[in-house]
Amino acid sequence: MLSRKHTQIFWIILVSQFLLLLAFVFFRLIDYDEASYLSAAHLVKMGKLPYSDFFYAQMPYVPYAYSPVSGFGLASLFWGRLISAFAGLVLGVALFRFAYRFSQNARLSLFLFFLYGFNGLLLPWHSVVKTLVISDLFGFFSFVFFVSYLLSEERHKNVKIFFSGFFVGLALNLRLTFSAIWLAEMALIFFISFRRSPGQKMITSLWFCLGTVLSSSLGIYLFFKDPSAFIFDNLTYHQILGLSFIKLGFMKRILTVFKFVFYPQNLFILLAAIIGMVSAKKSTQIRDFVISSQVILIAFLFGILLTITSFSISPTTFQHYEQTLPYFLISSITGFSILESKWGKRKMIVGVISALYALLVVPFAVIFILSVRDRDKPYPIREVRKVVKVVEENSQPHQMVFSTWPAYAIFAKRETVPGLETWGWEVTHLLSPQELKKSKLINHQQMREIIMEKKVGLIVEGDWFGEEFKDILEANYRHLTTIGEARIYKAK
Repeated sequence: MLSRKHTQIFWIILVSQFLLLLAFVFFRLIDYDEASYLSAAHLVKMGKLPYSDFFYAQMPYVPYAYSPVSGFGLASLFWGRLISAFAGLVLGVALFRFAYRFSQNARLSLFLFFLYGFNGLLLPWHSVVKTLVISDLFGFFSFVFFVSYLLSEERHKNVKIFFSGFFVGLALNLRLTFSAIWLAEMALIFFISFRRSPGQKMITSLWFCLGTVLSSSLGIYLFFKDPSAFIFDNLTYHQILGLSFIKLGFMKRILTVFKFVFYPQNLFILLAAIIGMVSAKKSTQIRDFVISSQVILIAFLFGILLTITSFSISPTTFQHYEQTLPYFLISSITGFSILESKWGKRKMIVGVISALYALLVVPFAVIFILSVRDRDKPYPIREVRKVVKVVEENSQPHQMVFSTWPAYAIFAKRETVPGLETWGWEVTHLLSPQELKKSKLINHQQMREIIMEKKVGLIVEGDWFGEEFKDILEANYRHLTTIGEARIYKAK
């Protein structure tokens, strides 16, 4: 049991993290992808299916996670972000409970909880409507049950491994990168349980797969309903996007990894994780694992696997590496325990380190709330709110709006042109007629026809149109206003 003092510290950290998350929820600039996820959530709420009814470039469960709060205009953004923030809080509590159960060291577990709650990479990405935080939560639950499988008595092992498979199935149906964790857990069932017979391992793997199949049942259904669309949306589209638009070379990917590793907060955690991993490795024999060392090594392995996966996907961005941090934090327990033995009685050193660590949240607040970078200028909430107001004043609820970024239509409670509900139209000029039909997207020629025939009364264009659209826009629509990069046109 935690002492009264430690319980108070726990609640101070939790409430502080909650307040920080609320600041990002209500004031953080809008991420470009948030609108697409909320649009997809609204479509599934209306009974439509990803892939077979509309283009959706991710695994299928995110729209269903946010669909209960979709359709409420700009309020949907804040309700969706609150769902994400809640998932982030639950993940933090789960990480603390696991660390305390594993180490039986309240001070060390609270320190890890503090490092999680005040991490500048986690806060801005656990407060947005994206694939990250909910998949983080279920992925970590899978890790907890997998470790419980290793620690439990024989008669409880199959139950634990079933839930490990169940939660990793949820995670990979939210974000495909967790398929690497699924493969790792499946391999470890056979290679790490040395005292179990091959038959027992086979039965265990079947329980693991059963859990995954049950939690993936909707994803499996959507795959078999339209396999070609499922594969195109999840894989082919990203290949086209990466080869034709993103073009992140090897050195740019390396620089992104360096940015993640050498940000002081992350570097502090990673160094402790490496110390913990080396210490754990020294205390193990090839066929005689110490259970505590197993946990450290498995957590470090999962962190490395997610790092490699984030490096390999296109586009690879700084935000994707946040998924590694819960595992590196767990693998840092031994490392921080070693440091605690040296610094534990020097409260001044610990206090200074903690204060500096917390202050390093400030750059993320400046970037994501104050929008100091030019690339973020179009999407502060205050600017988007102005555009939404113009859309509402110049269209009726039943009217369709042509919006190259679906946020403006979704937040104004307007339907958008079919084929522009999520992402994707940027690559349609590269698709064959068969691929275009498969994708449920519209190409530039179809967009030109919509404009020339004035099929919509209002167009909101975010500096995406090229010169090919300039003449037909001027001929058929009058320019109402420009807000940031959003140019709004009304049919003549």
